[in-house]
Amino acid sequence: TIIIMRILLAMVNEAMLPIIWIIAIMFGGIITLLFGLASSPNEERTRRIIILGSSMSGKTTLWNQLKNRKIGYDYIPTPGQTVIDSFKVKYKDHEVRVLATKDIGGSDAWVKYYNELITEDGTFIYFLVDLTRLQDAKQEIRSRLQLISKCIKDKKLNYCGFKIIATHFDEYEKNMENQGYLVVRDAAINDVLKSLTDKKIKNCNLNIDINHIMVANLFDSLYIDEIKREITQEGTL
Repeated sequence: TIIIMRILLAMVNEAMLPIIWIIAIMFGGIITLLFGLASSPNEERTRRIIILGSSMSGKTTLWNQLKNRKIGYDYIPTPGQTVIDSFKVKYKDHEVRVLATKDIGGSDAWVKYYNELITEDGTFIYFLVDLTRLQDAKQEIRSRLQLISKCIKDKKLNYCGFKIIATHFDEYEKNMENQGYLVVRDAAINDVLKSLTDKKIKNCNLNIDINHIMVANLFDSLYIDEIKREITQEGTL
């Protein structure tokens, strides 16, 4: 009886071997895949970024700075739209690929294209405002922020981000001589905040606060590096 039982167990074990091997291969493959993704040093991350804003606020200049292209030291209005091919942004040892999009003009004629650009989950929007024209343009800015919020809400987009970049900070600084950098920076941020929140923007769900506003001189590498750092580091956008 014992001998017969041993024979039967051997037969069962042999019959089960192919199944055991298949299970082992499947789980081994999954484990290898998981560890490969987690430990790969060359895993490429991507960002879907859109740069919008008023005329002469520096949208094209910022695109060119992010792409490390040579720039002129004048703000020239974008007459139409330019295709932004996918490119890589690098800061120190961090690197991500920015997905293809468009650079559009800042006049009212181009506002209708916001709806065509804001279409995907995970889109991060930089909205540029000119510090030297803040009071004159605040109603225009408010209406455009309202439209951006509407695009995100109507399309039920998830994981979208937003930040205001107040440009021409170098010119703003000239009007506040003998003041420390931090004092001038905070004053500029507060000017933007006050202009845009002195009354509620109807149907706007964007976070307009000091954490979503930064100042910049787009011809100064220090500010460009700060934007690159934000773009390339995981979880900062």
